[in-house]
Amino acid sequence: MKYKYLTVLNSDPNGKHFRRPAVDVELFGPSQKISTFALIDSGADYCLFNIEYAQAIGVDLKKCKKAATMGVEGGSKEIYLTEIDIQVKNLEKIKVPVAFIDSKSVNGLLGQIGFFDLNRIKFERDHDVFEINPVK
Repeated sequence: MKYKYLTVLNSDPNGKHFRRPAVDVELFGPSQKISTFALIDSGADYCLFNIEYAQAIGVDLKKCKKAATMGVEGGSKEIYLTEIDIQVKNLEKIKVPVAFIDSKSVNGLLGQIGFFDLNRIKFERDHDVFEINPVK
């Protein structure tokens, strides 16, 4: 499935706009689901979402495995690991390991473990599109 890059406004009015490979995604938890957007990030180890989404979908953080991640906000940050179902717009629902993080700089990232493992990702920035195709 092909998707268009998302154009993000630059905070500098004279600066260039950014184009990012972001998709609409639904997160399914024990009590409900929520829709958001996530960046396709080949540099991210985990699928990583803001901790507010864990609370919104009913994930009990006390039952999650704790770990630390590097690179977010320039240092080490605690994450909460669990598995949930996610569904990228126009694709099938899949169960993936995810990490939740308390960080204002992270909304959602789809990373190597669980997402890239299950999908072939093709970036065509010169054509302003990227492609996600499930691997069998």
